[in-house]
Amino acid sequence: MPAVGAGPLTGRVLQMLDGSSVEGYPVGEHSTIAELEWSIVVGLFCLFGTFVTARWVEHVGFAYLPEAGIAVLFGMAASALAFSTHSGLVLDDMRFNFEFFMIWLLPPIIFEAGFNMNRRAFFENLLPTSLFAFGGTVFSTAVVGSIVYGAGQAGLCHPLSGLAALYFGALISATDPVTVLAVFQRLGVKSDLFAMVFGESVMNDAVAIVLSRTLLSFKTAAVSYSSVGLAFVTFVEIFAGSLLVGVAYGIASALAYKHLRMHEHDDALYVEAAMIVTFAWGANYTAEALELSGIVAILFCGIVMAQYTRDNLSDGAVVLTARLFKVIALLAETFVFVYLGMAAFALPIFERTQWRLVAVAICACVLGRTHIYLLSAAVNCVRRAKGARALASAAVGAAPTAVGAAPLPPISLTYQHVMVFSGLRGGVAFAIAAVGYEHDDFHSHDDSLAIMQTTLMVALFTIFVLGGTIGDLARLTGVLTDPTHELAARARHEHARTTKLHHINRAHIRPFLTHHPARMPSSDGWAGDEPRAGVELHVMRSSSQPAAHAPAAALLPIGPSSSHHDPVADASSDDEEVDVSCVRAPALDVHYDEHHHSMRDGRSASRAPRGQHARGARAQNSLDGQSLHDAHEQL
Repeated sequence: MPAVGAGPLTGRVLQMLDGSSVEGYPVGEHSTIAELEWSIVVGLFCLFGTFVTARWVEHVGFAYLPEAGIAVLFGMAASALAFSTHSGLVLDDMRFNFEFFMIWLLPPIIFEAGFNMNRRAFFENLLPTSLFAFGGTVFSTAVVGSIVYGAGQAGLCHPLSGLAALYFGALISATDPVTVLAVFQRLGVKSDLFAMVFGESVMNDAVAIVLSRTLLSFKTAAVSYSSVGLAFVTFVEIFAGSLLVGVAYGIASALAYKHLRMHEHDDALYVEAAMIVTFAWGANYTAEALELSGIVAILFCGIVMAQYTRDNLSDGAVVLTARLFKVIALLAETFVFVYLGMAAFALPIFERTQWRLVAVAICACVLGRTHIYLLSAAVNCVRRAKGARALASAAVGAAPTAVGAAPLPPISLTYQHVMVFSGLRGGVAFAIAAVGYEHDDFHSHDDSLAIMQTTLMVALFTIFVLGGTIGDLARLTGVLTDPTHELAARARHEHARTTKLHHINRAHIRPFLTHHPARMPSSDGWAGDEPRAGVELHVMRSSSQPAAHAPAAALLPIGPSSSHHDPVADASSDDEEVDVSCVRAPALDVHYDEHHHSMRDGRSASRAPRGQHARGARAQNSLDGQSLHDAHEQL
């Protein structure tokens, strides 16, 4: 019955929430639809409240409450209200649903990460990123699983079975750095550190999903050398197959856009953007239908589309798609944390919670992140060896093409500390744990429930504690960007243009997949492309400058730092530059993106026509000649 004194509308709402009749009709289809609609309304208000509160918190300068934490609090408040009012139907919709997460929330986040990534920094740091994502996830799984299992057998916490402990180690190894990357974007950390944290998190989400799925196969198979070998082969097949599906869809999209030539028709702007969705989500669902990993497929589809398909889009479509997918990803990733908060009361998180297991798991996760130090040492050995070979080749007068790409500096201990601290857990880990609870994968001793409870508690700890203090750590360790560091990074990238692989890409792959003709490196080592003016602006030495006095095509980021991440800067090709033949004071509002180190015209997102040649372009900026000279001297 409605509460005493409630009006007609209030009474009707209360009837729908408590599961009674509505206007004489029994509970059925009408009430089910109504409670779903009210759940949607609650979720939308949580999103709105998160965005507004996050802006207010940033305005007052309180850096210890991250936006992800605000979203979690709104979700917890919503589910607590539904729980206290006994709104069972609404509370059921707040239960973390794996299919909803994997179909509607995670794909746009992963695709946007690949589509709008800083390709230069990502591919430059591909070796450490891959090691952290693959080797690091396996290492963390073994460490966390062993510690949790050992502690349970010693009576220190809830005793998980051996397989359940490894399963928990695999799922909890999926890092979710939305909070950390948001702080990094606001502060402006160095691009190579940002790329490694970003790349590891995006790739190890997919690795953790595939690895946890593989471990479940041991529920019906005895552990032996042959079964372990078969599981490893299955893991490789799933990952490789998913990668091929994503690459195939990316290549197909590039060829489709190239031959349809939709960029020549102004009225096809929105169709261009819509077709991107069909290819990306087609890769996701094709992989899932083949019992592969849709997340891996859509990630690599986004990377390939960013590398080639984007060059076949019209100028307006480049801007539209970059910002459209950024908005969708922002909504999805924010709701992931709202969804996490809702699970606190919608699921039995606080029923017989294994707090000692939570404490052991947090310690185990910290130790599991030590793979950063071990694998960074291996990467540094490779980089030092490559640097020694480069010096030896330079000493005997070898050409740059014989030396290969400029050697990268070793990963500093400071970087390693920050990366260890950046290992937050979130939506992916809890989604795997929640589906394990729903399927009751480990019913003995309530292991599935203990894993789900512990996963959420670890996620909340990392979001609020690590996410709230990562800003102070970034400032104290001095990892914020500086012009000299970015000049060196751009110089290395320009040197890499002379490598054989880059030559093959320019001479064969890019002409086949895009409208861009093959452009051979000139005598000064520069291989030009058509400009993407208005999206990226760099300082490039002219062709008349002797190569002995400056690194090939050294570039320097210019302008004030912005606290807002603009995906249009990501949408630009890192292979295309605008030659600055004259430097003068700005007449337009110019913004600088500190994470992708590019400039753009603040009053227009459109770019110059494709036919405009890079060496004829002129740039407006505020860099004086002495600053550029000092940066070159420091390099």
